[in-house]
Amino acid sequence: MAEEILKTTANILTFPVAAPFDVAYKYSQTATPVGPHSHNAVELYFTLSDLPDVLLNNTVSAVPAGTLIIIPPFCVHQLYHGIDILYERYILSINIQWLDAVFCDKTETLSYLKRSDTPLLLTPDTAVKEELLHRLDRLISFPKTDTPEAMAGFFDALSFLNEMVDRLSPENNRVFPISATQKSINEMIAYIQEHIHENLTVTDLAKHFFLHPDYLSRLFKKHAHTSVSHYITLQKIATAQSLLREGYTVTQVQEKLGYSSYAYFFKTFQKHTGISPSKYRAQYFKG
Repeated sequence: MAEEILKTTANILTFPVAAPFDVAYKYSQTATPVGPHSHNAVELYFTLSDLPDVLLNNTVSAVPAGTLIIIPPFCVHQLYHGIDILYERYILSINIQWLDAVFCDKTETLSYLKRSDTPLLLTPDTAVKEELLHRLDRLISFPKTDTPEAMAGFFDALSFLNEMVDRLSPENNRVFPISATQKSINEMIAYIQEHIHENLTVTDLAKHFFLHPDYLSRLFKKHAHTSVSHYITLQKIATAQSLLREGYTVTQVQEKLGYSSYAYFFKTFQKHTGISPSKYRAQYFKG
């Protein structure tokens, strides 16, 4: 499954979803939680456990059990981090390139699945939750995802999801309570995103927020579950992916993101995506 692939490729920001979709039910604990990451698939994560510190793009917040989290491709996120704690969840990963091919790459079709800056948090009522679980369990029951029966079950689930989103978002997209500390982290993340095109450092961030760099680093890691420098890199590479898909050249992207060295940008991009920026552009830019 997608989650298992991530465990074996800790330095890779994206992972491939070769099949049209991949679905799993998990009620398990982990000794080595996956850190903040993004990937080139849509991830539907239906949590049946409370999640105290969820990182979704530019926000850290608590997310209660019974929430459906829709994570678009290339959205930096981390959902759970506790060691040896049981987490119950359903995970449906969708190959977005395959889905675009099915719908002839119509940009508005299921657009909420593709907006990397707008993950959705939906809390269905009991009846809708049971219907969603029924469809996910049905998908899991198929031994292969590429059979006509599995495809029919997938599109039935996708149709039901579409109805859920129409009913529950965007007006009712849930915003959960954020603690004072989480609010501080979110302000730091917002500042990072505003200055993502600069060569931003921990010292710069600490100076802006009038905090000691060591204290800021500890606070950030406690709630975002990664170092400030690594988070900045993740967001830079996610931004680079977006720019390359829009058609910017590798050199233009390198300069836009404040990398003084082409070689360093090339090496960093390949380390976190498993592919060179030039090959990535050739694969995703359709212009």
